[in-house]
Amino acid sequence: MRNVLLVGHALYVSPGPGLPVPGFDPLAAGLPRKSLKTMTRAVQLGVAAVLSAVAGVPGWAAVPPERRGLFVGASPQQGDVEDLAMAIEASGPVPDLQAFAERGIPMVPPLWLVKGLSNNVLGYASALLDLRGDNGNWCDGRLGGAVALTNAVHSIAEGRVDVAIAGGADALLGAEPVLGVRCAEGAAFVVLVAEGVLPLAGRRVVSGVPVAPGAADPVGELGAAAVPVALVRALLAGGPVGVGGLTVG
Repeated sequence: MRNVLLVGHALYVSPGPGLPVPGFDPLAAGLPRKSLKTMTRAVQLGVAAVLSAVAGVPGWAAVPPERRGLFVGASPQQGDVEDLAMAIEASGPVPDLQAFAERGIPMVPPLWLVKGLSNNVLGYASALLDLRGDNGNWCDGRLGGAVALTNAVHSIAEGRVDVAIAGGADALLGAEPVLGVRCAEGAAFVVLVAEGVLPLAGRRVVSGVPVAPGAADPVGELGAAAVPVALVRALLAGGPVGVGGLTVG
């Protein structure tokens, strides 16, 4: 088993309940303009966080693509809320499946299904960064981010990849009536490497059983981003970190 070092991270998160990430500009974050129309807000935040995380790690691109992996916690995407708003409104004040089928469905944007694929962060970021190694995508609510982080650590420790980017992304603004809680949006990713692969100092990471937080983040429900956001916040605060089943020295 190899030692795993945490050498980089990136964070985007709402400043408070019901608020978007301030000043987020997907183009400035490096996302291709032509791809934006097939990305939900959650996917944009997630891909931007992956790009930002690796940007702060010199030498990562020298590792062969087959030895670079990506591990993502996500939600079963349903497209952005506004994509369905007109269709739902057209089905009447009381939910009516027949009315939705007759009047609502024709109003759903054609790209809604493509935008809603749950592995879009994994797909887009892997293509942009040429990540061809071991990878995974977990749609397990708050637990998804924790499982992604744990699997990334195991992949490096067991020798399947030398560099792994891991974290989660979610954008639940507008879902308050469905979830019954205040919601938020965010994405956080960390860069992990096998000790000795890159000439970088880092913090040693040990993985246990993945653990999801028991309550919503203070800024609101972050879904699959909850554990990665908590981890990066703890890293920024300094000192030993124990979040989501990971211990960072």
